[in-house]
Amino acid sequence: MNEATQKRLKVALRTNEERFFTEFEDEIKLFRDRLELDKDGEIFDVEVDVDDQNCFVKVVVKCVLLDAKSYEIVRKLEQFRDNIAKIAQIKRIAKSAVYKFLSDALNVDEPYGSLTGIRPTKLWHEFETKGKDADREMEALFVSPAKRALIKEIVDAQKPVYQSGAKEVDLFVNIPICTSRCAYCSFISAELSRVQKQVPRYASLLREEIEDAARLIRESGYLLRCIYVGGGTPTSLPDEQFEEVMDALSKLPAREFTVEAGRPDTITLPKLKIMDKTGVTRISVNPQTLNQNTLDAIGRRHTVDEFFAKYELARKFDFDVNVDLIAMLPGETPEMFAASVDGVIALDPENVTVHTLALKKGSALKLGGYDNTSESDAAAMVDYAYGAIKGAGYVPYYMYRQKYMSGNLENVGYCKPGKQCVYNVDIMEETTTIIACGAGGISKFVDREAGRVERYADPKGLDVYLARGEEVWRRRREFFDDCERRRGVRADK
Repeated sequence: MNEATQKRLKVALRTNEERFFTEFEDEIKLFRDRLELDKDGEIFDVEVDVDDQNCFVKVVVKCVLLDAKSYEIVRKLEQFRDNIAKIAQIKRIAKSAVYKFLSDALNVDEPYGSLTGIRPTKLWHEFETKGKDADREMEALFVSPAKRALIKEIVDAQKPVYQSGAKEVDLFVNIPICTSRCAYCSFISAELSRVQKQVPRYASLLREEIEDAARLIRESGYLLRCIYVGGGTPTSLPDEQFEEVMDALSKLPAREFTVEAGRPDTITLPKLKIMDKTGVTRISVNPQTLNQNTLDAIGRRHTVDEFFAKYELARKFDFDVNVDLIAMLPGETPEMFAASVDGVIALDPENVTVHTLALKKGSALKLGGYDNTSESDAAAMVDYAYGAIKGAGYVPYYMYRQKYMSGNLENVGYCKPGKQCVYNVDIMEETTTIIACGAGGISKFVDREAGRVERYADPKGLDVYLARGEEVWRRRREFFDDCERRRGVRADK
């Protein structure tokens, strides 16, 4: 397609199945840099015809600006449990048709084809559970051979920790506070200097909520699998409040206990001693880059030397350590990113997580107009990380994707053999119920037999969380009681 045609191509969606509309929008956003979107036109048509008697779906995609060219997919529906599962299949087929039409018309192949969801590995697991050839199913969704191989690698690495018992649960504790706000961040996290007066009350209320969660676990016959303390940056809390929260968690025995120490400027010897005393098994020490100019540009209030110093300090304790890096930070070339990867590998941490920058609404980079869309640079960075980290003896073990991510790529966690973070697998694959505490925490009830995940969210803002007090966890308890009651009714039947 020539440049003039690209500029005048507008896409409107018209389908007799209105519930597919948002799904098609996600597909078209894969090509957002090459299309002008106009919902009011009548240029782009999607026809979905379902033959219920013979269990076939036909999707026809047309665009009048492309010489009335069209693309057609006819697929047979697999057996489905209920109407929701049936609709999910039809959507997947329709999305594939829209993707393939645009891919052919614009001569562009995306690495994950028509997949727009955040959990490609969960879909692979789903295919395998149904006895399907997962690689072939992913190929039908136009996922590239390289990404299909990566997904399979990750699924294989997850197998030792993938299965959890029906009554096993994880506990997530959210501390949405940071010492400063990073330019790429869109989380609802408060800067410590602005909420200093609220911190003692927050820590006290959070301790009470953790104690209530412990009662819920005990009274419901749950078995605690993992504890994960995230944010924000939990170690932003003053020592007294940090110890108060950690002491409450130390009374809960778990297979794995992670704290996102994250920001090197928040890691101190007293905090490391608190974590060691209270049974933490795993922490993060995250530089995001080993380039000082980049750190300054994105608002990280630490130096490269400080990261190395805090990493070595953490190594004096018996923690597994994760180190995060972000590809496509502003001003960084593939060569600069490769130097950060090599520097982290030389430290020999148990885990390395490579994020691809996602520009989300509300982040300073997004508001400032930063362009992270260089697909060639993003691919070069991610590919280098994969080769170098694997070459150092690590295996990829979990993955997730986000909208507005450079190159439509992925975030990948790597680990030394046997050092998978169990919680990361649990939350990404949605195999395990999660009880969440703290402002912005989201609890998930996973009913594997019913194939359903239900959610309950604590209030996001500190002010609202503090004002509601015990009402927050009372409602969460009601949520879990209702979920267990429904599961019990199904079991009785």
